[in-house]
Amino acid sequence: MLVLAGAYEFAQFQAQKPPTRKRLEFMVKAFDLLRNDLVYVTPYERGILTQAGVQPSKLWRGSNRLEQHMLGKDSAHRVGVLLLPTLPDGATTLPLALVQQIEGAVRTLRAKARLIVAMSPWGYSLEQELLKSDGPLPDVLLGSGVGIGLVGNISPKGKTLWIRAFTQGKSMSRIDILAWPDHADANFKWTEEQNVRMTLLGLTDHYMEDSHMLSLMQNMGTD
Repeated sequence: MLVLAGAYEFAQFQAQKPPTRKRLEFMVKAFDLLRNDLVYVTPYERGILTQAGVQPSKLWRGSNRLEQHMLGKDSAHRVGVLLLPTLPDGATTLPLALVQQIEGAVRTLRAKARLIVAMSPWGYSLEQELLKSDGPLPDVLLGSGVGIGLVGNISPKGKTLWIRAFTQGKSMSRIDILAWPDHADANFKWTEEQNVRMTLLGLTDHYMEDSHMLSLMQNMGTD
């Protein structure tokens, strides 16, 4: 099992009112308790944390360049993770050079990993544009930023699962890979309940509070 978070966990993109220092300090400690395998924090979020005087964790990832990471307990369960870089404000299309760079990274990771996951801060429209490209694409695209949330869509070509985070942090997306994608098979396609299952988990009162997280909330307080 892998647990991935981001982007925009700490501040919504171009939020009218950024989070207070008190809230950011709490969230930094809370994410340390969650023990995610990877947390993607954008330069925008890092700037807000720095302005508030809150030190980002050294374990967080994300920058203004394309990053490649390899996760998984052994070679039989290797997952390649691509962190797509933020784009200039107001960007309405993807630079061809960046799309080609992503395609090259997917080729590289396929030689090492069973599954390729890309995490995007781009927003709905530009993620949709990426999925229309002809080159090799990641098996899973975890989207964030401006636009609607998606429980789980399968791209028209059937090669990529597209999941987008919902705002307010009141849900989690779960993806069960029932069978690894076959990158050598040109006819491979994702099929719900055959090789994948996608579920949105609403964080309601049905779930018991974690004692460590509850203690943190009581000690630090939240706003």
